[in-house]
Parts: sequence; structure tokens; C-alpha cells
Amino acid sequence: MRTTDHKNPSCYIVRLPAFPKNFYQMIIARCWLEKLFKCVFSCAYFDRNIFNPEMIDILFDNDKTIPLKFQLQQANLYANNKIFENVLIFCLDHLSVSEFLNIDFKDVNITGEHTNILLNILINGGSKFPKICFEFVKLTKLYELLIKYIQTTSKDCSKIVPDIRLKSLTKINFKLSERAEEIKKSNDLKSTSYLITNIYNPKTKFYLYIEEPKKVGDSHTLRIIKEYKLMDFDRVKQLGAIAIYLL
Repeated sequence: MRTTDHKNPSCYIVRLPAFPKNFYQMIIARCWLEKLFKCVFSCAYFDRNIFNPEMIDILFDNDKTIPLKFQLQQANLYANNKIFENVLIFCLDHLSVSEFLNIDFKDVNITGEHTNILLNILINGGSKFPKICFEFVKLTKLYELLIKYIQTTSKDCSKIVPDIRLKSLTKINFKLSERAEEIKKSNDLKSTSYLITNIYNPKTKFYLYIEEPKKVGDSHTLRIIKEYKLMDFDRVKQLGAIAIYLL
């Protein structure tokens, strides 16, 4: 953890046992977690390690007086096959993110079940996460299901995360329906913009941005934004100072 004092920054390292082996270690773990839950952080990084959601529940024994969530502006998580499920549980139950959630799934072999779980977060997580970015090696199926849900499946898109980014190391084979309206194409940035609407409620509009890599090593990016979020598209806010690192 780092303080916000830029002139005299201080760094604190909190070493907690992965699995508390006795009552004393459980007390120490609960004490520090409680302190962290009462703080607000600009950014947090969880690199293939997270706080075990089940252990948090055991340590606090359903204590309703303490919000068991990390208060964050931005959260960055890196998942693998071993912790995929716990990463999602941790995000949904123990993170309160006010600006942006990014999860890197490039080390995960995404299955059909994984895809359905991630889709459910995107279409129902709007009240929890204003912006979400998922990074993959390949994401075609998730993209197809999400676009289908927005255009033809759902009669109520109010719960969808208002700003979604899907990144892929491999080229995405975009298949747009005839209802998608191309509104802008930029050769310089190798990007194309579309307007997509819901068949049950034409007033429900989303802007779809497809951006190709600018250089070798960059990802192919798909961004879907609810119409009212468009004004925020180019805003870039620099966050700093306080951060949590879990490496």
C-alpha cells in the first residue's frame, strides 16, 4: 500500500497467511482486512492471487456491521484456470468499484460455461460496475452472445454494464446484423463505429467501436457504450497515489 503524500510517500507491505493455521493468525488476518475495508483506494492490482472469498466469510462470520468490500476507483485482476471462479466471486461480492474493472483472462482456457458466466456479469452488472474490460486470447463467442442479447434477445437492457470493452490478442471475426448502422470509419486509427438498437425498444441504443491494433503486440478491441455514456468516451482520468498490490 502507498500513501497519497507525494512529497514523502510511504509504502506498507502487509503479509497475510494464505491459509490461517491457528486462531492467532485468523485474528491478524481479520484485523488487517477490516482496516482495508474501511479505506478507499484509487487502484488495486490482484495478480493471480486474491483474498479467498470463503475465508473472508469465515473470518467475519456474516458480520453485518462491516461492509466486506474493498472500496476502489479502479480494479485490475489477472486470472488463471485455478482461480477463475474465485476471481469472479471476489469481484461480485467483495469489490466496490466506482470507475473501472479490468480482468485479464489470457491465462484462462475459456469454456462455454465460462462464457455464459461472463455474459451474465455484463448483462446484469450495470449497478455494480460502470465500466468493465475483459481481456482474452480469443473472445468471439462472448461477443456474439452479447450483441445478440442487446439486439434481439432482451426486452430490458437497463441492467447492462454501460461501458464494456472486450480485448483479444487474435483478430475478432465480427458478424454484425443488418440492423447495425455504420456511423464512422477512421483509417488513421483503424477503427469503425456502429449504432445498434434493440428490436423491442428502438430508443435503446448502443454505440459499437471496433478498433484494430495500432502496433504489434496490441489487442483487437471491441467497445460497447450505452448512448447516454457517449459523452464520456474520450475522457481519460489519471489516477494515482494510493494502490493495493497483491502479487
